[in-house]
Amino acid sequence: MRFVPLYSLTEKSVLAKPIIGFGGQVLLATGVRMTKKYIKRLKGLGLTGAYVDDPLSEDIEIADAISEELRKDAVRLITSIYTSPGDNYMDELNNARQVAKMAEHIVEEIITQKDTVINLIDLKTYDTYTFYHCVNTAVLCVVMGLGMELPRDQLVDIAYASLLHDIGKVFIDSAIINKPAKLTAEEYEIVKTHSMEGYKYIKEKYYCTEKVARGVIDHHEKIDGTGYPNNKKGHKISLSGRMISVADVYDALTSDRSYRRGVFPAEAVEYIQSGAGSSFDFDVVTIFTKKVAPFPVGTCVLLSNDTAGIVVENHEGFLTRPLVRIFKSEGLVITPYDLDLSQDAYDVTIVEALKI
Repeated sequence: MRFVPLYSLTEKSVLAKPIIGFGGQVLLATGVRMTKKYIKRLKGLGLTGAYVDDPLSEDIEIADAISEELRKDAVRLITSIYTSPGDNYMDELNNARQVAKMAEHIVEEIITQKDTVINLIDLKTYDTYTFYHCVNTAVLCVVMGLGMELPRDQLVDIAYASLLHDIGKVFIDSAIINKPAKLTAEEYEIVKTHSMEGYKYIKEKYYCTEKVARGVIDHHEKIDGTGYPNNKKGHKISLSGRMISVADVYDALTSDRSYRRGVFPAEAVEYIQSGAGSSFDFDVVTIFTKKVAPFPVGTCVLLSNDTAGIVVENHEGFLTRPLVRIFKSEGLVITPYDLDLSQDAYDVTIVEALKI
């Protein structure tokens, strides 16, 4: 399978992964052939593209850090909590227990996979953005935490904080949160309250430890002290806050929103790297770039020798030097062959991701 941007889908495209809507509902199942109506519908939902099967990529497997079933369960839980945070003590206590259990499940599943590299381009609709975003942030943080060799209990705490990092937004007018245009200065100030509101809420209602809650309040702080709500600097920002900050921005950048298009992973990774030492913790960014593939498996790329190919496999530690299946040379379709940039072509580099 391979990833195809929305505007490159055709009526010959066959889905290799299902399209999931609000509440975990399957909108289009694996194996469905695209039609003009379906493509128009996907555009309206705000998807960046879809995974398809074709002869060129039929033997390419794209593994996620967590199973599709666990991701669906996590999204359902977060959807429930973020849309109905709880009306009484028992509801909130039950929510807290379920989030804790989900954090453990995510950590356990990722731990079982050695040498985890994030390869997937996530598929979110506009109305599921917040829920998938929170789950993705948790997955990214756990994968980074493994790269830092953090103990299991600390990974669970970070996953817990990641799942709830945007819970404070439930207390903000949805018209502001979902505004399909740039926020006014006043609206932005209101949005900035969400990290403090989320911190207070989970401390008071979920009885979270300070260690967990600090990840929620700190996730918009910046290393240079220009973040919010407390203008913390450097390591005065909790490690979980520094990690969530990177994961939060990466997932947001790669997602289509009602007011802008998402960017390809390579562009998002470059943005994160450019902010190392100012917006983001340098050491966290270093680990991030070792764990998140700028050119995920299934991405079409242009090489410096004027050939085009599709990424077949990424090598941890050499994520800019993947195994690429070449299918075009100087613009002409050729018999495909595999080229391992980490082994066979030291003078060839990836120039860009192709939007085909």
